[in-house]
Amino acid sequence: MRKIIVRPTSSGLWQVEGGGFGDLMRRARECEQWAQAADMRFEGVQRLLDAIPDEDVLLDWNDRDTRAAMELIYASASDHLSVGEVEVAAALWENLLAMDEEDHMSVNILLAICYVELEDYDCLEESMFDISPKSPEYHLLSLWAEYRRTGGVDRDALRTLRTRHKEWFAELTAAEHPADEAYLADSRSERPSPRTEARELWFATSSVWERNSDFLETISKA
Repeated sequence: MRKIIVRPTSSGLWQVEGGGFGDLMRRARECEQWAQAADMRFEGVQRLLDAIPDEDVLLDWNDRDTRAAMELIYASASDHLSVGEVEVAAALWENLLAMDEEDHMSVNILLAICYVELEDYDCLEESMFDISPKSPEYHLLSLWAEYRRTGGVDRDALRTLRTRHKEWFAELTAAEHPADEAYLADSRSERPSPRTEARELWFATSSVWERNSDFLETISKA
């Protein structure tokens, strides 16, 4: 097991040395058993978090090894979200967001979705401050939060999502979400289409919507 060192640099950002997190991610992807891969990722995250000092630490996204460590936290949070362990997922993403003030992986949006499922509306309100009111994610979250609170539909948010962000509404309510060649090619481009961005969020949060299919049925029929 490689020793992990987390140290500051002259830029004020911190870098992660050791740990072999890039190799760990590769080996986890090669596992035939998903549960085993998830355990590997979580064990790596626990070792990483134990090595981080008890002070404000901002990690250097541009450092390869440090980025691999950050991606590991993201992946482990996704693992937990996929099996309904929403509190653990949120805690991991909160840790990551605290160490990545530029939010390179759009963790704040995923956190906001988790907060709605957890009915933690104080944390949701804080997250919404950092999401543009003009974005499709903002209107999706407004719909999701209103439904969880009251069982009703935020008509303004629904109308905006349907008219100004048609691709997002179509993706959210689609019967299928294929990861076909066209999608994969577009997702690798410098400027993915709105439909591809919507599908990327779907893949990141599909377990939430599967657990709450009544929400999708409601907005589809509203």
